[in-house]
Amino acid sequence: MISVSAMAIAFLTLGYFFKIKEIKSPEMTEDWNTFLLRFNDLDFCISENETLKHLINDTTTPESTVTSGQARSSTQSPQTLEDSGPINISVTVTLTLDPLRPFGGYSRNITHLSSTIFGHQIGLSGRESHEEINITFTLPAAWNSDDCVLHGHCEQVVFTTCMTVTAASNVFPVTVQPPHCVPETYSNATLWYKIFTTARDSNTKYAQDYNPFWCYKGAIGKVYHALNPKLTVIVPDVALSEA
Repeated sequence: MISVSAMAIAFLTLGYFFKIKEIKSPEMTEDWNTFLLRFNDLDFCISENETLKHLINDTTTPESTVTSGQARSSTQSPQTLEDSGPINISVTVTLTLDPLRPFGGYSRNITHLSSTIFGHQIGLSGRESHEEINITFTLPAAWNSDDCVLHGHCEQVVFTTCMTVTAASNVFPVTVQPPHCVPETYSNATLWYKIFTTARDSNTKYAQDYNPFWCYKGAIGKVYHALNPKLTVIVPDVALSEA
């Protein structure tokens, strides 16, 4: 009886030791926490000028008259990393929009913000550093100049947005994915209007040739991803010593 009790205590002690010694697996160089945290270092410039640039080189219009009811009928399931070609993965993040004077807001109801970056801008290396990554933020409600008119100036706004990342499958981590959001049903707006943005990374921001008027008369968007412990890959410390 004593030996059985001692063995049970030993297993409990050993289990507790493993629990407190759990660390991120070195074999998993990237999980979804570290991947999404990379976007925290980006600045997005929201301005009419960027949208006009895209209109000159694009035959499509950024304005959409698709109603929310029509969008729901086209909702598709999130793609898996096994799919070939570029894939879309949508996750919820916090997006802050800081207007810079004399930004006066938009008369249109802005529901989508879109940008294109390359892997190196979020710190990816190797082949992934050259991969093109398209980012679209779907706002839960329209963003316009109403509050700017009400307060006499535009104030910071914070949205919980559905961020859709479109890229080659090798860009994404192969670990457990965060919960998905569905952009087609995320916004309560009936008319959609997309604004194109430019993005700068931290290296550009602090470079000697940095342009202080980079986002003049615009608003700067910042992404914030809150760490989710369920997305971090961990292994017992003892397993590392045996490897």
